[in-house]
Amino acid sequence: MTSAAIDQSKLQAFRSAFEASLQSIQKRTGDETAITKRCIILSGGVDTCAIMSASKSIGMSFGAAFTVVTGDDSPDFGFSTACAKEHGLQHHVIRLKAEELIADFLPDVVKQLKIYDGMTIRNSLVIAAVFKRAAELGYEHAIVGDGADELFGGYSFMWGCENDLAEWRKKRDDMCAKWTFSTQALADMYGINQHSPYMEPQMVEWAITNTERKDCIGVRPIRLLYGQQRIEHITGKMILREAYKTVSSWRRKDPIEVGSGATVIGHNPYWKDYISDDEFEKETSQLLERGYRIKSKEHLANFRVFEQCFGRDGRNGVGLKRLALGEGCVDCCFDIGDKMFCNICGAYPAQRSDKINGG
Repeated sequence: MTSAAIDQSKLQAFRSAFEASLQSIQKRTGDETAITKRCIILSGGVDTCAIMSASKSIGMSFGAAFTVVTGDDSPDFGFSTACAKEHGLQHHVIRLKAEELIADFLPDVVKQLKIYDGMTIRNSLVIAAVFKRAAELGYEHAIVGDGADELFGGYSFMWGCENDLAEWRKKRDDMCAKWTFSTQALADMYGINQHSPYMEPQMVEWAITNTERKDCIGVRPIRLLYGQQRIEHITGKMILREAYKTVSSWRRKDPIEVGSGATVIGHNPYWKDYISDDEFEKETSQLLERGYRIKSKEHLANFRVFEQCFGRDGRNGVGLKRLALGEGCVDCCFDIGDKMFCNICGAYPAQRSDKINGG
């Protein structure tokens, strides 16, 4: 059943806080005298389309918008194109095949982030590609949508706790207190500064203080593709969706890899011409003996690049110590302390069962 609408006074309070955050970024990036140096990374998702709408309200302009897709059937294409057209914004659509993303960006992304986790790398290939093009065209500042999913329940794993609102809020607040993003590290490769209004201190403080589960999680008609019929479904970021009426207000939450089309890289069939089944079985067995659990052909391809960049066992500059077999991360043996997610290999839960159980 469709959820009740959020109170208008709260929506207005959110808009005020959000637009104040954007104004801080506007001043920091040269006001309106330097729009040829300021762009927006426009996925066409709820977060970046809301930024476009809020920017219009405060008179903040962008020199251009940038979107990466692997084809015109990528979900981001329809939404981002419609948003850019609505706002009269020059729109650079960067069309790259999956193999081009890998060939052009995989080594640099692995070297910069010091990881071989598939999910993070798939998303990062797209981000690197968009920053590279923006830099080539002379942009120095890029506005992004990082932080909205964490603050306002965008991820599906945040849609629970319906009967324990205090627990929901605690989990949300804890996640936001510990959040990390690779966006600036990727931007650094191309001399770009990235800015997100959702991560401005005043926005974070307002959201943590003033929003709870009912402001974030609800049931609404959601669409998967631009122009497609909407289907009622539970979703997050309700306050953001209701505060700004955009072409993407009721779009489904898609990770970068899904929206761009890069998600195909994570499927074993994509790698059939690069890594044979026999090769995969033999090499993953050998790596398991060394303490590495490799879960897919993509994971193996990433690991190969990882050791090419940092040497055997990441000895040349990864920054984390690799422990003895049976210690550290359950899938790679790197020392991750008490973290449940391993940034290097992507394991979750990354703690060994004996440690979780207090052994």
